[in-house]
Amino acid sequence: MSDASKTSDIVRLIAEQQGITRALELFPDSVKAGAERGLKPVTLPPGTSPRIHPSNVFVPVRRDPK
Repeated sequence: MSDASKTSDIVRLIAEQQGITRALELFPDSVKAGAERGLKPVTLPPGTSPRIHPSNVFVPVRRDPK
């Protein structure tokens, strides 16, 4: 099986799961392009890691400085 047919099978399955088969029928190129962009892994710039900038922590209790 070629990569092109595997990709189109994946796009078809994702479209069925997300309920956008009609959009795939009407605008196949747009849906396929969006799926290809969405299936690419998110990468960080070289030399960085997710631990460099920890996320903010929500603290619901207001603390008054003493």
